[in-house]
Amino acid sequence: MTNKPATQNGFTNKEILMMLLHGQENLNNRIDQLHEKVNSKMSRQELMGWITAFAVLTAAMMSFFRS
Repeated sequence: MTNKPATQNGFTNKEILMMLLHGQENLNNRIDQLHEKVNSKMSRQELMGWITAFAVLTAAMMSFFRS
């Protein structure tokens, strides 16, 4: 018999903890990648803001040149 305590699946508590920490690190990296991908795209609200600003500027210029 071995001296190290093992759970029913043959892993020690330290080995299971290391596997969990490794899995958590992978999840955190994936979340960071997705966060960067989402932040790189223009939101619907930002798009509507630019369209509104362009429409107001165009209307103001047309009003100015018609006078």
